[in-house]
Amino acid sequence: MFLNIIFFATLYPVLFIICIVFALQNSYKDGMLFAVNMKREWVEDENVKAIQKRFKKEMIWYSLILAIIPFSCLFIPYFSIQMTIWMVWLIVAIILLMLPTVFANNRLKQWKRKMGYYEEQSAERYVELKNAGTVHCMHFLPFFLPLALGTVAAIAVIPFAKVMGIFCLIGATSGYIFLLVAIWTDRQPVQVISSNSDININYTRAKKRIWKNMWLCAIWLNTALILFLILVSFMQKQVGMIYLAGMIVFIILLAAMCIPAIVILGRVEKAYEDKHDLNGGIEDDRNWIGGMLYYNPRDSHTIVDKRVGIGTTVNMATKAGKGTILFIIIALLMLPLVCVWVIAEEFTPIHLEIENQSLCAEHIRTDYEISLDALDDVEMLTELPNWSRVNGTGMETLEKGTFKISGEGECQVFLNPQNKKFLYFTANGKNYYMSGIDDTETEEIYQEIMNQK
Repeated sequence: MFLNIIFFATLYPVLFIICIVFALQNSYKDGMLFAVNMKREWVEDENVKAIQKRFKKEMIWYSLILAIIPFSCLFIPYFSIQMTIWMVWLIVAIILLMLPTVFANNRLKQWKRKMGYYEEQSAERYVELKNAGTVHCMHFLPFFLPLALGTVAAIAVIPFAKVMGIFCLIGATSGYIFLLVAIWTDRQPVQVISSNSDININYTRAKKRIWKNMWLCAIWLNTALILFLILVSFMQKQVGMIYLAGMIVFIILLAAMCIPAIVILGRVEKAYEDKHDLNGGIEDDRNWIGGMLYYNPRDSHTIVDKRVGIGTTVNMATKAGKGTILFIIIALLMLPLVCVWVIAEEFTPIHLEIENQSLCAEHIRTDYEISLDALDDVEMLTELPNWSRVNGTGMETLEKGTFKISGEGECQVFLNPQNKKFLYFTANGKNYYMSGIDDTETEEIYQEIMNQK
């Protein structure tokens, strides 16, 4: 139930955000409708109005279907199945809600082609030569400080909490990824919207400054999360819950941080709306696949403004664009594998056995193999202590990995928490809590250990 609460709080609102973004394409704005260049008088055509009506109907039906599906998780008790449904739902929601806009975009382009409007379009393309490569807004020091702080803090905590230190060090790499994206954005050529070079340069500088500030805030937020997790690692109670709460807040703040950037970008676009006096072939609707994906081999720009939503996208005809598409495909292919792995984790039973004078704890693979000679203080427990997960797996039918007990420190766990009998022992300076697939197997292992001690 707690997992569903988290997903409903963090993922379910994505449905409404996506709906709003795509629903706005049904409005004629900035000379476009459904990401297609249109003249105002064309919008009054009955065929165009029919396309808009069909778009509304498709959006309503797709949204209703997607709004209902997540509630099925409330009737499913298994963590892995719940997570799989939510992950698949998120991808399907993004793709499915794109379709009405893609369909409307294609229908509108077909209508323009039928009316012969594309033959009127210029095939010119424009490049800004004045200060073309010198409009930059980034400075090294503001980005270096949060990156250095997060990295040094993560490295410093490794001797005291190795797992958390490594985890934070991995998290610090997100800051460097933000930095690379910021540099990439800042190095893009001047965008040409006018025959006046000063307008082009000021327009580009204003937008680059907004993106620079957004990525800098993202890096500081990532550093704040690293410092928070490090501080929490020295606490003794409810560590896992606090970790989870911190990650949720981070995701929410990261998403919320985009809102001011979008609003300010909108103001910049509005301020320069009357200064657009060029409409070359580079803006040809036919360079946009479904109005979403930009593919233009004749355009040297790697990053271009989106037509749907606010922000930028890549030119898929460039090397960077092709690399981005490859990365997205790999990520999408990895998601089913992750879901299959989580399902296997939950539904594969755990097993204890004694083999070659060693206690072997097996689940998918052998997780622990401990010599019987190293076992001390062996006990049979009927209750488990109150602990929180540091790293590993925590499900209703499976807990394994490193856990922390309040006032006692860390321990190694490998058990089914729904059992009633558990094996406790110490070995090599560590405390272990284990169980077999059921209480019978746990008792048998306990008796065999005691007979050989």
